Amino acid sequence: MSDKALEKAVVRLKNGDDRAFDHIYDKTYKVVFFVAFRILGNKHAAEDVVQDTYLKAVSNISAYDSDNFVAWITTIARNNALNEYNRTKRQTATDFSAEDGYREGNFSMPDEDSFGLISLAKNLLDETDYKIVIMCSVAGYKRREAAKALDMPISTVSYRLKQSLELLARHVKGGSK
Repeated sequence: MSDKALEKAVVRLKNGDDRAFDHIYDKTYKVVFFVAFRILGNKHAAEDVVQDTYLKAVSNISAYDSDNFVAWITTIARNNALNEYNRTKRQTATDFSAEDGYREGNFSMPDEDSFGLISLAKNLLDETDYKIVIMCSVAGYKRREAAKALDMPISTVSYRLKQSLELLARHVKGGSK
């Protein structure tokens, strides 16, 4: 789905066509998830934030008035994830909260193998480079689409994507930064 198709789906959703949500969700889910995952470091917490993000986005869809839905929804996801991170950070430790994976330094993920490279990218890359890698390599965005969503020139996105992937490849092969 191109940016135009995504924006058309958003307009349809604003006009009451609930079926448009499926198209919007399919196009944006991976980016929204990995924005939350980068902040929380926990798959289950990120999934909860994703759900809250889409609920908030749909309930406030009338407030959306730009032409960059991906930037709008990832901002909501980022804010929700930061709120969740701060909320769980303030909680008093209990026997089961220490095991639930929300505490800093205790991110136990049951399927860590499937997130190994994502975790590596999260740890090695800055937030913008991480978003570029997730959008282009995981979510399937074209560099042009990622550039528009991030409000950057395509050449910058291409360069940063190439540099980030090379850094990740060197690190996987046992090299250093």
